[in-house]
Amino acid sequence: MHRRSEFTSRMSWWDTLALSALRPWQMLNVTRLLLAVIYCFVSFFFSTERSWAETAEHGLIVLMLLLAAGSFLLSERSWVIDMRIRRPVIFLDAVLFLLLLVVTNPSNSPYFSGSFFIAIEVALIVPRRFHLLVAILVVSLVLGATWISEIALLPSEPEIERTVLRVCYLVVAVAVTGVMLGPRRETLLEYERAKRLLEGDLPPAKSDAGVSLLQALKLATGGEILAVLFRTTSHEPLRFASSTAQAAASTGFGNLLTADTGWHDRNRDASISLSSDGISILSPLTVGGQAWTGLLGTDTVLTVRVSLGTFEAVGGACLDDPCQEDVVAIAQRVFESACEELMVRNSLDHAHVIAGARERERLQRELHDSVLQALASIRFQVAPLLAGQPVEPRPVIENVDRIAKDQIATIRWIINPEVDEEDFAYLPETLAMVVRSLGEQWGINCELKVEDGNCATSAIIGRELSFAVREIVANAVRHAKASSVEFALEPDGNRIALQVSDNGVPNMARLGSSGAVSSRSLMRRIQALGGELFLRNIGGRTTIRITIPRK
Repeated sequence: MHRRSEFTSRMSWWDTLALSALRPWQMLNVTRLLLAVIYCFVSFFFSTERSWAETAEHGLIVLMLLLAAGSFLLSERSWVIDMRIRRPVIFLDAVLFLLLLVVTNPSNSPYFSGSFFIAIEVALIVPRRFHLLVAILVVSLVLGATWISEIALLPSEPEIERTVLRVCYLVVAVAVTGVMLGPRRETLLEYERAKRLLEGDLPPAKSDAGVSLLQALKLATGGEILAVLFRTTSHEPLRFASSTAQAAASTGFGNLLTADTGWHDRNRDASISLSSDGISILSPLTVGGQAWTGLLGTDTVLTVRVSLGTFEAVGGACLDDPCQEDVVAIAQRVFESACEELMVRNSLDHAHVIAGARERERLQRELHDSVLQALASIRFQVAPLLAGQPVEPRPVIENVDRIAKDQIATIRWIINPEVDEEDFAYLPETLAMVVRSLGEQWGINCELKVEDGNCATSAIIGRELSFAVREIVANAVRHAKASSVEFALEPDGNRIALQVSDNGVPNMARLGSSGAVSSRSLMRRIQALGGELFLRNIGGRTTIRITIPRK
């Protein structure tokens, strides 16, 4: 099989025609050559005796044909040569055409319609802000040339020649316009990008980023000798990967990073950069182009640059002269799409890691606030029996059984939390059941007071707050020896406030900085709900105040 780097020479004539809208300069050269051939055929076929004017006409048309054929052949040899000869060729073509109008009686010249093509040629090499001036100048020159008939009497061309040229002009104009105004540039670029990515075989998501980028660059450019310099985030160091397993000195990264999307030819000392709108700019060999040609050990290099947020990559491929802008533009689109896909893959992997960490944190929090607290409660219940104290065992066993049943349901929910966050629960009812259960579980006095107002909230918030209450009561009994815990629930604007007070021994270790609760599990649970939690010691009673949003 031939290398993909030769894909431009292996393209069929239909592929070339289909992509011609991406190659305006090639279409310009082909149209110029086609018109010159038509001029030459019509001029010699309908030749008449018109003294010196006929000879001058033939000479000018032959020169125009030679100019068109020469520019076409030279432009196919090298993209650099094509860009260097564009302006001189267009200038000479315009001058020869104006002379042709002069010697064929400008006021009645059969070639007059060709001035439209000359105007298009000149407009393509002039900045857009000067297009109006170019139009005025061309019209002035053409109209001015018609006055020559008042100075010198020139015989008119045959009517049949004028008719044939008009028909040929019409055919050429329709054909070229149909090609150039067919599928737009963006449409063709997207089609080719999708085709390359569909036919390409990108590495799997878990592969190394360097390998993925090298294969994406090969898919985009068709080159075999490749290298890429990249970093996925702005804070990480630059990484280098090469198809030849070569290493690049870190001191050379700066020059390599300056290369933009374009073509670099060391022998001709030229670089052609391609802007986002597809306009080619010829300049002397850039520092980045010189660095990439030196790194890959070749005279011709195609570089592609992609910057997507914090992702940055510059790739270089040893590729023969592509001769046209579309090769570079398509390579840019394909490589950029592959980089976007790599970023999505990395983002998904990163999201999976974060989701896994959050799920582990949730399981730890749920187990700590429910199962471990329940086990601590069981130990608290059976401690008098184990100590040989005169305690009736049946109530203790019934209480332990009730705790075990409750924890079985809790563990099932932890494993498979099927809760609809849109379902609303009336918080006083939920907390009343929890407070009553905690009082029986720990053998203490637990009371709940509810202020008037709307205390409805989502079911998930009610469940999370219930777990928080369990941990607060467990800490109050185990660490502060509390025998009574009071709860006060009240609406607080668009939030709900829960105040918990116990008669346990005040312990400053339970206070964190600025009165914040030092329990990380409890703090994370409340903060995850968008709430706030503070602990105070007022009048010998430890008071915790929790405020949470309604949703």
